[in-house]
Amino acid sequence: MIPNIKRKARFRLAVRQGLREVAEWVNFSDSTKDNFSINISGTSVLENNFKSTNNALMYVSDTSIVRLNHDGEKIYSYQHNFTNPLMKCSNIYSIAFNEGGADFRILSDKGEVYRGTQGTAITDCDINDIGIYGIISDQTGYLAKLSVFDKNNEFLFGYSFNDYYAVSVSVNNEGTMAAVGAVNTIDGQLVSQVYLLDFTREEPLYTYTYNDQIIYDVKFIEEDRFAVITDSLVSVIYSDSGKEIPYSYNNRVLTAYNVSYGNNIAVSLSRSDDERECSIVSIDTKGNETGSFSTDLKVFSIDVKKDKIALLSSSKLYLYNFYGDSFGEWEVGTDAKSIIIPQEKTSYILGVSEIRKISLK
Repeated sequence: MIPNIKRKARFRLAVRQGLREVAEWVNFSDSTKDNFSINISGTSVLENNFKSTNNALMYVSDTSIVRLNHDGEKIYSYQHNFTNPLMKCSNIYSIAFNEGGADFRILSDKGEVYRGTQGTAITDCDINDIGIYGIISDQTGYLAKLSVFDKNNEFLFGYSFNDYYAVSVSVNNEGTMAAVGAVNTIDGQLVSQVYLLDFTREEPLYTYTYNDQIIYDVKFIEEDRFAVITDSLVSVIYSDSGKEIPYSYNNRVLTAYNVSYGNNIAVSLSRSDDERECSIVSIDTKGNETGSFSTDLKVFSIDVKKDKIALLSSSKLYLYNFYGDSFGEWEVGTDAKSIIIPQEKTSYILGVSEIRKISLK
């Protein structure tokens, strides 16, 4: 059971986030100043591999790494041979990697800046705005290793994990710390552990244990704070003091979440396993609940921009404030899989046959 714990953690994360495969787009049609649709055909793209960064759209398919501007025009495209491609983005850089393989690529707004090989199976990566990046990979004699490199791809810091399989990493924007989420089974019980690692210290600055929970994500949301997402709670942890502010789901089922730097955290929680009648909760970067409201929706994608929350349910996009006041709803197609709202009045819809830009005016 233990050798498969990383795979099980990834699988449950994929199920909860609804990481459905969709086809890669190759043609553009019906382009206008406000709205456009992008035809999709051919190869596949995972929902979590479609992101907004620094006034552009990024995606990695099973064959290519592509950057588009917000009018759908291609900025660059690179072929890759990743078997299981994944991607993490900061505002400035992106890192695409082969989960379970050894290769990774680093890209900026202008194009590819580095191709690397870690030498062992990669589990997760992250990169910050100044180009410092961390890679979690296998290591002989240990359950996992974190390797951190500077902008010039010189080794900066390393930490080996004896007792847990590391599955998620986030590097702070100053490039001085990393938060790592890890999992294992202990005496037959699933246990997750979060490590806060200071690059000037050999041992973790703080560790946090979550019994009978799976870590879905760890991510810095401010320079001195990071968020932990599990299947049972959201926690905001202060890196300077170690203070933790948890928010429990109270036995509700997590159907979707959104966590990004400097923005409120949003979670969709259902009272039942059918994931319907979701409550939407927003939490600020200090760990305080900023609002909540109930819906009759089955929410499978969520995004936040300033004081607004966008929800995707069935064939509609719904826009609310943190207290549940509605700003409208839009038909987005029965094939809609996920949403991105990089600007307050603009949304991108990822569907099976096309990508759609929707004006939210």
